[in-house]
Amino acid sequence: MEKRALIAVAISIFILVFYQGVVLRRLYPPPPPGEPALSPTPTAEVPAAPAPKIPAAQLAMPPQATRPDGRRITVETELYRAIFTSAGARLERFELKRYRTTVDPASPPQEMIVPGREGESPLGVEVHGAQPLSDSNVLYSVEGGDLHLTGVEEGSLDFIGQENGVVLQKRFTFRGDRYEFLAIVQGDFGQYQANEVAVSWVKGQGATPQPGSDVVYNHAIYLDGRKFNEEALDAIAGSKTVSGDIRWAGFAGRHFLAMMVPVEAENERLGLSIRDHTVEQKLIFPVGPGTFRQRLNIFIGPKEFDALDRAGYGLSRAVNLGWFDFIAVPLLHELKLSHTISGNYGVDIILLTMLIKILFIPLTHRSFKSMQAMQKLQPQMAKIRERFKDTPEQMNKEVMELYRRHKVNPLGGCLPMVLQIPVFIGLYEALLNTVELRHAPFFLWINDLSAPDRLGSLQLPFVQDPGVPVLTLLMGISMFVQQWMTPSAADPAQQRVMMIMPLMFTFMFVNFPSGLALYWLVNNLLTIAQQFYMNRTAT
Repeated sequence: MEKRALIAVAISIFILVFYQGVVLRRLYPPPPPGEPALSPTPTAEVPAAPAPKIPAAQLAMPPQATRPDGRRITVETELYRAIFTSAGARLERFELKRYRTTVDPASPPQEMIVPGREGESPLGVEVHGAQPLSDSNVLYSVEGGDLHLTGVEEGSLDFIGQENGVVLQKRFTFRGDRYEFLAIVQGDFGQYQANEVAVSWVKGQGATPQPGSDVVYNHAIYLDGRKFNEEALDAIAGSKTVSGDIRWAGFAGRHFLAMMVPVEAENERLGLSIRDHTVEQKLIFPVGPGTFRQRLNIFIGPKEFDALDRAGYGLSRAVNLGWFDFIAVPLLHELKLSHTISGNYGVDIILLTMLIKILFIPLTHRSFKSMQAMQKLQPQMAKIRERFKDTPEQMNKEVMELYRRHKVNPLGGCLPMVLQIPVFIGLYEALLNTVELRHAPFFLWINDLSAPDRLGSLQLPFVQDPGVPVLTLLMGISMFVQQWMTPSAADPAQQRVMMIMPLMFTFMFVNFPSGLALYWLVNNLLTIAQQFYMNRTAT
């Protein structure tokens, strides 16, 4: 049984190491650039206004050879400050008012737009036909000025342009209390023979993020029917087109996303390509002769479940919490509920740990009793091993018979640890990838529960960021004490091997979020208290 216990522990450790070193590195590769986030989300239904009349002078505007310097219009709401330019009717900037670039409260607001290598911005339009057309060099006229919206107030911007006889119009409608806004793209082909219209979102690659900031986007994501798909941006090569039921598409990172959501579209396709350090996604719509009109909801903001659910279209599925999301999501909701009372996510993690510990009390008690019983059988097991050392099969039969006579479950001691692994991984995903814990302070030096804890500026081996991981070291010490207090039926050599576990866990937790180290530390302390109590009351 001792070998089985060691194997179970080894497998558990392997799962944790593999998940952190392989799976998470695949899903969240090391930061390339500092990026923004887009997400497909529906906005409040805004009434489609009639197409504005296009001045004759605008219709006759010649195509631009180089990108013009257009007029800039600001849209400011309770949640963000956006800047549009009439050069291509593009979105140049999108700053989130409630989120900062770094943990420093004086750092600038989080910017969500990452321009392409040549300065390309999102929300460009292409018309595909015999000679493809792009509005990248079109200088649009603008109806409307700067907008300042609060609450349920709504406002719109109308852009009108022309390229080679094709009249293009873009209408953006905003609401003061929503991250999402509505984009209506429409126009008149005239004599031009078109078969498709594409709306694009571009994102530059390769820029160096500001120290202390995270990568805004590191994945391209889209929902094809009911299937969620994501691709690491640094793994994209060349170009491809996806045909299917594209519900939404965009870019996402740990905490933010930017999405385009087609409304009332049919037979749309998704184009994904990279060129000159610029990643581009296009929603491509089939069109007929004459005129066209396409509505899209644009969501740019944090991965807040409430905001994404309010936007609709299944956007909350863009918050990918891994294999154990069915555990991570309830844990996150419990943290948020607790936070409405405590106001401190560190305190909420402690309360959540206590709740989980209470739920595991029956299992832990049974495990403790099983290990005590195994410890009492240790002398008899040693005699059996000595007696049947040359006949392993007979030795195993005798050991199992010994367990049966004394009604001991040899796996009882390992079960709690194995069952806690999904909870551990679910909580890991919740702490690492949910924006609620981004830059959330606990106390003293722990000012970001989604990042590793560091005190001072000493650079240590195997530690990514400079500083001493105090919380992690305390966690390792508590695990050593817990291991020392745990009854064991193993021989002394195997017990020494088991004592290596605290060192291995400490090494693994060095670069884990401090919130997770806090959870494991509190869990260990509660286990120590429980073991102390059971040792005192054991008969």
